Amino acid sequence: MKFVKKALAVMGLIVLITSSAMADDGKDRIKDIEKQIEVLAEEVERLRLGAVAEPEYTSYTGLGPAASKVYGVEKGLSIGGYGEIVYLNYQHSSKNDFADIYRFILYSGYKFNDWIVMNTELEFEHAGIGNVEKRSPETTVEFMYMDFMLSRPLNIRTGYMLMPIGFINEYHEPTVYYGSVRPDLETYIIPSTWSEIGVMAYGGVGNLSYKAALVNGLRADLFQGSSWIKKGRQKAAKINADRGAALLNLNYAVTPGITVGGSYYHGLAGSAKGGVSADSVSTPRRGTVKLWELHGEARIKALLLRALYVEGSIDGDKWFQSSGIGKKVKGWYLEGAVDIMTLLPVTAQYSVEPFIRYENYDLNDDVFAGDTPDETFDRTVTTIGVSFKPHPNVVVKTDYQIRDTDSNMPEGLGSGLDEYKIDQFNAAVGFLF
Repeated sequence: MKFVKKALAVMGLIVLITSSAMADDGKDRIKDIEKQIEVLAEEVERLRLGAVAEPEYTSYTGLGPAASKVYGVEKGLSIGGYGEIVYLNYQHSSKNDFADIYRFILYSGYKFNDWIVMNTELEFEHAGIGNVEKRSPETTVEFMYMDFMLSRPLNIRTGYMLMPIGFINEYHEPTVYYGSVRPDLETYIIPSTWSEIGVMAYGGVGNLSYKAALVNGLRADLFQGSSWIKKGRQKAAKINADRGAALLNLNYAVTPGITVGGSYYHGLAGSAKGGVSADSVSTPRRGTVKLWELHGEARIKALLLRALYVEGSIDGDKWFQSSGIGKKVKGWYLEGAVDIMTLLPVTAQYSVEPFIRYENYDLNDDVFAGDTPDETFDRTVTTIGVSFKPHPNVVVKTDYQIRDTDSNMPEGLGSGLDEYKIDQFNAAVGFLF
């Protein structure tokens, strides 16, 4: 609508100028008018192109490009999203190959003015079906918050928010991370995707940026040995909010392209109480969860390097005896990638990025009384693959994962076998808009 109004105004001006020229017989005057018409015609073309130009996709405060889309509009409604389809080919006959519409996401945001923003994410996982046999729905609100952008040093966010920890939890759209599936470390120890209800202050001074949040705690009675605290995320659904948590995230830009930082989470975890409906173990649990990480990233021309180290612990011995849940967990990974098209003497609209990532993590670095460490939880994963982007917002990914554990059991699925030793070939296609 703005373009139409501007174009009509310009065309009206052209008519007036032309009429003036017809009334003036001077040749110099006519030439001058012709030049003005040419300039105005160029302005109309510029407005036309601007009306249909692709919006700029950039990250706002660590969020993914599509999740940040609302921050780039002048005012009003913004719609975005992303999707990914994966195929996993397990290199052992004991496991069936796997294909899935992993995620389809719709972002809906509204910019009330230049400092008040509402942003939401609606997620459909596994084609919207959580349990294939029962066809139970798998649709969730991933985040829903209000942003009050006061100044660069201090802004306030409140509602259901992504936790600023690690690389993937906030920045997890398929075109911005390597591999067909997310890193194990940021799935089993950092429970991506992780959101909580609360309030957050964020901002920056100079090269230092921060996020400090007060949020609800986790459900300790839903922790599991195979996924540590991941099942304890309450997902904003009738949550037990009488136990809280705090999280601090800091990042420092050393130079353009090189950033180091870390996060620390400290929270109380409890069981469901009356009025909160959820499946629960018969014995209530409670404890304190601590989780911290250090990370660094370097983007130097065509090269990207990433490093992440994380440790976590649960305090509450009497509540977790013989539970199989790790008292302490830890892990790290190194990742490197290069965009080979930028190294060639050609101008390409697409990118080809080979990458490699090595992960080592242990979900049983220490255990509670009554348990012995499970060596299948001490794992390594080497992922080698390539990402091809025919468009900046479209990606085709393929990779091979070499998986191993510290156990002596042979690979395979079942009693006396170790499924975490099974290698796999993965492929995925993803997009954002």
